[in-house]
Amino acid sequence: MIGTEIGNPVKFILLYLASVLAVTNHPVEINVTLPENATGKLYLVIYDNKDDFLGEKGELNIYDISELQNNPKIKLNAVKEGTYAFVAFIDENNNGKMDKNRLGIPKEPIGFSVSKMGLFGPPSFKKASYQVPNTKNVELIIERF
Repeated sequence: MIGTEIGNPVKFILLYLASVLAVTNHPVEINVTLPENATGKLYLVIYDNKDDFLGEKGELNIYDISELQNNPKIKLNAVKEGTYAFVAFIDENNNGKMDKNRLGIPKEPIGFSVSKMGLFGPPSFKKASYQVPNTKNVELIIERF
């Protein structure tokens, strides 16, 4: 009897921790619209704060477009609660970076969650961000400029 009573608090703590961990991670599906005849690698970068937005500190995911169906759905299964902006570009020449012209305008297709590239540059983190878990589906349209 005593062993059972001692085991119950341990079980309770383990169940509680499991439920907390399950609650803090959420699935997010990103519906990507690719430009016609897209080739190369699709870089999906996830940013969780405005200071890192469009810098090199985002979480990077790379997909070979030849292995993706047209307009793929990318499933992220364990996104923690928070505010996120998603940016994707297609590295058409496979050099591992987003090529830009002399003015800094992307030469390769790029897309942002929620907002599009503006006349005067990319959207802000605030305009491009989603709240997780409130958002389960993200639309991301990749365009040429």
